[in-house]
Amino acid sequence: MSHVKTSKYWLQFENDRNTHHGQIFIDLIKRAFRTDEVVMVGHHFVFEPQEAMQKLDLTQLNEIPSADTLLFDHEIMTAVFGDAAVPLMVEMARAPCTTRDDIIAAALAKLPVMEKAA
Repeated sequence: MSHVKTSKYWLQFENDRNTHHGQIFIDLIKRAFRTDEVVMVGHHFVFEPQEAMQKLDLTQLNEIPSADTLLFDHEIMTAVFGDAAVPLMVEMARAPCTTRDDIIAAALAKLPVMEKAA
């Protein structure tokens, strides 16, 4: 059995990834939930109904903890990519973490423009 041989500052890696690829994750969340709500990308991904933000109602907090949790969530990915979701997740699982965001960006770019939420 092998082990990780290099030290990585994981929080900085995640923050850099989210900063560089934030729009990809925002687009994915908006498509999956068919929402025009505010989507924030940071250490966690959060989307909030406008009225909850105005009232600071934390009971409506919707938080997805990391990019890979989002990218490998079957419900979210199926909502966005339909039957292509599982093959896409398999492709990303085989790829290094540093290339997954490019894979999902390319897949999102092939989708039709998202209609405004009702």
